[in-house]
Amino acid sequence: MSKETIEVNIAGRSYPLSVLPEEVQGVKDAASAIDERLTELKSQFAVQDRIDLFAMTALQLSIRVKQLENAEAKTASDEDGEEEFTLELVDDLIKRMTSAMKK
Repeated sequence: MSKETIEVNIAGRSYPLSVLPEEVQGVKDAASAIDERLTELKSQFAVQDRIDLFAMTALQLSIRVKQLENAEAKTASDEDGEEEFTLELVDDLIKRMTSAMKK
């Protein structure tokens, strides 16, 4: 399959990427979401270091991905009787991380 070269902007930097045509919009949307989250974190907290902002954004997104994977696995094997996963747990963890960053 042929790839398309696109450019995404995150935190004021431009990144050229080669992606499949069907991935273009998803990659652009993801870059936009990351950039929005970085801007939000920067405006909410005294943290100004770009690396710290990227690290916290990556951590929050990774937590969401992991929890969604766990939820999917839980749905696939629902007979084990474990407590049902909810996204409220993820939101609670992110709130606690946000609170810790304020200190």
